[in-house]
Order: sequence, then C-alpha cells, then structure tokens
Amino acid sequence: MESDPLAQLRDIHLPETISWWPLAPGWWVLIILLGLATGWIIFKAVQRKRANLYRRQATAKLLEIEQSGSSAPLADIFVVLKQTANIAYPNQQASSLSIEKFIGFLQSSCVTGIFTDLPDNLSSALYSSSDQQTQTSNTPALHAKVLASAKTWVIEHKQEAKP
Repeated sequence: MESDPLAQLRDIHLPETISWWPLAPGWWVLIILLGLATGWIIFKAVQRKRANLYRRQATAKLLEIEQSGSSAPLADIFVVLKQTANIAYPNQQASSLSIEKFIGFLQSSCVTGIFTDLPDNLSSALYSSSDQQTQTSNTPALHAKVLASAKTWVIEHKQEAKP
C-alpha cells in the first residue's frame, strides 16, 4: 500500500521576528549625529541668550524710565545708553565721548535712522536744572523721541565682533 505523501508534510516554520535591538551601525551613526546636532543647537541658543542679556537689561531700564513719564531726567536715558555701549563696544570707550559725538556713534552703529531732529542745545537740556529744563526744549515730545530712538538702538545696534 502506498502511503499518502501529503500526510507526511509538516507545517511551514516561520523565521523568528526581526528584533529592533541591537541596532544596525547606520542607526548608531544617525543617533550620534542627531545628538551632536541637538547639543550644538542648544549650546548656540544658550550662548545667544547670554550674549543678549545686556540688551534685555537695558530695555527693562528704558521701560522703567518710560513708565516714570517725562518726569525722569533726559540724562537717565543717556546713562543707560552709555552703559549699554560700554558692554556692546568694550574697546571703543564710547561713554567718554561728548554728547554730540556719542549720538554720532550711536547713529553709526545702528542700521536704522535714530536720534534725528534733535535740538542744538541738547547738552544744555541734559545737564541743566529742572527749572532751566522747562525753558529749553526738554519737552515731553523730545523725551519721547529720545526714548524711542534709545529703544531702537538697544534692540537693533550691531554688536562689536569679538575675536
């Protein structure tokens, strides 16, 4: 008697499923590159945030001056600007310049046109007593104009290249 050949067949044995671990070398290279790129991006973001700390502090001081209104002396704005210029341009001693030269320095270090249409007697308006300031052109409009230009310079000035 002949035996049935189909009865001797066995089920198909499937291979084991492919494991996701351990990873192939290509995946390790990709993970390392992504980790390095993420670390570099985080490092640059922290570096940029630290480099612009002085801008945020100067903006906060100018905001305090703005909130105090035109009762704050006009010279307070230039004190903040000179402190900021000393940080942004440490090799140029910009704070020791006269007010006219300092304004020229601010104008040359910013891409936006700032401090235009200022009165000729600005230095007398800055350093005179409060009684004399009312007689000069130290009006709320001048105060607002100088404050707006100061904010623009703090935000948009070009920082000195560091070696």
